[in-house]
Amino acid sequence: MFGEYCETFDTVAISPRRDLIALMTDTGTTGLMLSPDGRPIRELTRSGYKADAYRYPLVLCTLPDGRTGLIHCPDEYNRLEVEVAATGERLTGGSEREPSDFFHSRLAVSPDGKYLLSAGWVWHPWYSLAVYDLETALADPTTLDSVGDVFNQIGLIQAEVSGACFVGEDIVISTSTEENDPDGPDDLGPTMLARWSLADRSFAWRSQLDQPAGDVVPFAGDFLALYDHPRLYDGATGDLIAAWPDLPTGHAEGPIVWDRFFSGPRRVAVDEIRRRFAVTDGERTTIVHLG
Repeated sequence: MFGEYCETFDTVAISPRRDLIALMTDTGTTGLMLSPDGRPIRELTRSGYKADAYRYPLVLCTLPDGRTGLIHCPDEYNRLEVEVAATGERLTGGSEREPSDFFHSRLAVSPDGKYLLSAGWVWHPWYSLAVYDLETALADPTTLDSVGDVFNQIGLIQAEVSGACFVGEDIVISTSTEENDPDGPDDLGPTMLARWSLADRSFAWRSQLDQPAGDVVPFAGDFLALYDHPRLYDGATGDLIAAWPDLPTGHAEGPIVWDRFFSGPRRVAVDEIRRRFAVTDGERTTIVHLG
């Protein structure tokens, strides 16, 4: 019964323990959970509302009890659910839920498993960021119905969130060229990079850029920015370490991809242990070794 979907999958997520793999159609509604040897375990799905416009919200993580968890939006675009990945047992059910009107996308979990990040969007559209405490969410799933109980960008960021990722236990945020309110907060404006400390609830550093960083991907304590071409930044300072302008990575600036479908993370695979990453244009793949 799984074979009919096989040719449509174009995105992969791997659990931290390497015990499960999720395949999905990035701007579709279908997914499939696999064992490491490729054995199909169960089908996955998400809400079809606007699914053709933005990236599939899904992340595999390690739950507090050691099992591999799945966080996704199987029923509604704005309702996050935490499940036991292998079985589908829902851990966030059984309560009254009234989720905010937030399109979840580009989900990530911190390395220690404490926090969940959603770099999604709100209508009309506006690219946004919400961060949740996972232990709290498992005890009270309604906390996932806010636009972030640990980090809420209201009053902090006046531009759209172009990308976000965990670097250590902090969050690196990149903003787009679009400004929301010129008279709004000046903490983080257009075309900037910043590191937000979850412990201190403040910015550790902020940096103005000449062009957007786009999607950002963790890389062994540092991070890659993927707008136009890969750029490696120092996670501790925000300083540019290296750039590869001859390796195009597209011009996606957020979760909505439309004609920028083959862009950003879709072109890049990261191997943090061996300090290398690969970039493809769909025909040729280049591997960059950083030693």
